[in-house]
Amino acid sequence: KQRAAAGIGGEVRIEWPEGPGWLAGHVPIAYALGGTGPQAAWSLAAIGVPALIALEDRSAHKLGQVHPDILIAENGKAVRAAEVIARGPRQPEIFIIEYTAGQAIDDATPKRSSRIIVRFHDPGLEHDAQFEALSVMLAGTAGAGLISGFNSIPYEAIDSEVAPVACMLAKWRAAGVGPIHLELAGYDTPRHRDRVIERLTGFITSIGMSHSEFLPLIAGGSDLARDMCALGERLGLERVCVHADHWAAAATCGDPDIESQALMMGCLLAGTRASIGIPAYPKAIDARATFATPPLPALARHGDWSVVACASPYLEHPAATVGLGDSFTGGCLLMLGSAHSRLSARKPHGEHVKAG
Repeated sequence: KQRAAAGIGGEVRIEWPEGPGWLAGHVPIAYALGGTGPQAAWSLAAIGVPALIALEDRSAHKLGQVHPDILIAENGKAVRAAEVIARGPRQPEIFIIEYTAGQAIDDATPKRSSRIIVRFHDPGLEHDAQFEALSVMLAGTAGAGLISGFNSIPYEAIDSEVAPVACMLAKWRAAGVGPIHLELAGYDTPRHRDRVIERLTGFITSIGMSHSEFLPLIAGGSDLARDMCALGERLGLERVCVHADHWAAAATCGDPDIESQALMMGCLLAGTRASIGIPAYPKAIDARATFATPPLPALARHGDWSVVACASPYLEHPAATVGLGDSFTGGCLLMLGSAHSRLSARKPHGEHVKAG
């Protein structure tokens, strides 16, 4: 109630073992596939784009939530989720509580529509050895790679959990994958977040986050464009992306026109999801959507960096708030990865191209 009243979404970890049972007995629950990677893949599958995800839990309950056209590694091949044979026990859920602007929750009335992700356990990463092997095998044909979920690892396990992921990313980069993107998410403590970033520095080429997640990362900064560029320089990245309710922006060392297209595609997929409630093929901008002026110009140069920005279609009362940032990320990577694949196809064999 406190977070909703303040218009704060994000993610929290709560020590309450009885919590899942209490929620199941007191509020209506709908099930859906969670996680940034699967959510982004859902948005891509809805428009006919192939996306391979890591999936450790292959129980009937979990597979029942996966879009049938999302690809899963099975016996050395990328198989449609609809064709995967269910097996194994069902794992504990993570809860997402949505709230809508103007609709009261007891004595709290939110001014902003959003959602709070609530974890009653630390699920860790998806330990999917089949995905790791197949993703490396297919890396030469992939446009982009996406990783996330490191906020669900206990602090003391960060190094041991991130090490094999970093090894996989090194193989992706060696095979010529374009942007390898880390979507940051909310962390319990700054040192948790900073340790994850430190362990992944040198392996990722792109990072993205909400504006509320960006501000603590550059505490004391006052110039959005310069702060984004400075973060990219400090982490040795080619791209830094920040998204908010009304706008999206990115600092890139790559082609600013391609980056602008990426931001607009991300906003289009997120806006479509907000309008319909689930990922869908965009047919039109919702007539109720409003467009605000972004805090940055459409294009500006800052040394070796280009900073681009665009307005996003904003709905005060969206049909859903879950996964909007993930749909945005999927749309961005679709355009960036497509551009990278086109450039790579025109290069002589063995020469790789960096993409911002």
